[in-house]
Amino acid sequence: MSDRRESSSSLPVDDARARVDQIAEAALRLFARYGYKRSSMDDIAKEAGLAKATLYLHFKGKDDVFRAMLDLLGRRVEARCREVVATKGPFPERLAALLQAHHGQAYASFGTGEHLVELKAVMNAIATRELQAFEQIFAKLAAQLLQEAESQGEIAFARACVPTGDWIAGLMFAAAGAKTGEPPSAQVYAQRLADVARIFAASVAAR
Repeated sequence: MSDRRESSSSLPVDDARARVDQIAEAALRLFARYGYKRSSMDDIAKEAGLAKATLYLHFKGKDDVFRAMLDLLGRRVEARCREVVATKGPFPERLAALLQAHHGQAYASFGTGEHLVELKAVMNAIATRELQAFEQIFAKLAAQLLQEAESQGEIAFARACVPTGDWIAGLMFAAAGAKTGEPPSAQVYAQRLADVARIFAASVAAR
């Protein structure tokens, strides 16, 4: 193993990052298709088009690959969320777009959603820090969106009668609840997120 670590560390930083992301992307496809338990390191290597030995240059095992996959997804989601917040438009539309950029994009990334229960359990078991960071992406940018909308007179947050953090937490719970039961299609989930955004935006609308 020492040779592998030395070989991995000898790669230029950009090349190593690109290889890690290549593996994480392959893992995302596999986990969406087969779930976590049914995806092996051999499967991930084949999906990434790499030798299994190359996989072990960067990861000790499947748990590490899973965490890298969640990190990759988080970076993609954050980039899209920041684009939404930077876009001008009515608050309800921007809130709906933010929900879609975060929750909707993550849901669509895992295919039909049939493995979401298993994957969420794995996140809670081995990737708590990464999961919390992923959720904080939305919480932070939703707070920014609220602040901007209030400063522009679009909303009157006092109408919500709850602290900002509680309002955002409720929004996130509603977004999570919108995919319970029979897993909806990505399109149906997007519509449910739009409905959630409309309801929550109405709760703080300026009179």
